[in-house]
Amino acid sequence: MLHLRPSDYRVMPWKDGGGSTTELAIEPAGASLSDPFLWRVSSARVEASGPFSHFPGRARLLTLLEGSGLILDIDGQGRQRLKHPGQVVAFAGDVPVNATLIQGPCVDLGVISDPSRVKVTMAWLNLGTEATTITVAPTTLLFAPWGPVRVDPLAVELEPRDCLRLGNSPAATEAPGAKLGVRASFGTTPLVLVSIWPL
Repeated sequence: MLHLRPSDYRVMPWKDGGGSTTELAIEPAGASLSDPFLWRVSSARVEASGPFSHFPGRARLLTLLEGSGLILDIDGQGRQRLKHPGQVVAFAGDVPVNATLIQGPCVDLGVISDPSRVKVTMAWLNLGTEATTITVAPTTLLFAPWGPVRVDPLAVELEPRDCLRLGNSPAATEAPGAKLGVRASFGTTPLVLVSIWPL
């Protein structure tokens, strides 16, 4: 188990130099975008409309965290509107994608992965104070965009923008297939669940 906080993240320039992104986690740890990384989870603040960076041979998942969202013109998929919390858009990293801001800057969360080596899913959970049960994948990341979120029986509380990474642990509560309960510490709050399986 690795409890990551905003001070642990890496802020890096976009591959095309048009902005910056906050890298929450990457496998292998410390890899750069020019390395053959397995997967990467990051959040970006999109300030202006324009093309996405190319990541040949990679798969991408994208969800909206803040703002009015984006219109994505994806080659071969047509126009996709990313404007609702919980919506996830999937596309290949090597196809041309042009993003148009709907109304002002927004913040997204994305996963870039090697689809020949891993399967990745992303889900948006709307939590209340009653526990929601999740199943641990071989690698699981829980991101609390607004927090706080309680994770039981691990007795972990995620503050806003914290990320909990589970995987490669002998602990029964963190092993693949284990069940965890996640809930808002008070009121309601979202949680983004990223699950990664080797192929």
